Amino acid sequence: MRPPESSDNEQWEDLVRRLGGTSDQAQTPPTSERDTSQDDSHPIAPLQGPRDYQLADEIVEDFRPPEPKAIASGNPRTVLSWVGVVGSVIIWILAALLSAPLPWWLSTATLLAFLGGALSLFLLLPKTWAHRDPFDEDDYGDGAKL
Repeated sequence: MRPPESSDNEQWEDLVRRLGGTSDQAQTPPTSERDTSQDDSHPIAPLQGPRDYQLADEIVEDFRPPEPKAIASGNPRTVLSWVGVVGSVIIWILAALLSAPLPWWLSTATLLAFLGGALSLFLLLPKTWAHRDPFDEDDYGDGAKL
């Protein structure tokens, strides 16, 4: 049960003061326990909360993402790697849904296609930031632009 003399507003201000204030302010007793006979020579600035926050002016940019390339127009190694990874997974899912046993040679071929495609895709990842121009702030390489 809470004491009747403390209000929710006082408790909230005390919590905000303790979390956002200095270390000296955090060591002081809570506002409800403070002696009210202290001198008022040091006025306390009103606390600002989340409702007092104002958004900065939004900067509107005319960014239009480039048109994506067609999948088939990419590097043949990349396309073949994706076909190996996705195709083998699709074959295994269809075999499981249809309850059809895969012959040993198809199981081995799809497993090798999956592992080979995944390894190839991993090796195609960029190793350094060399693909990015370090002096161009608008060049994000192939990554996301926020």
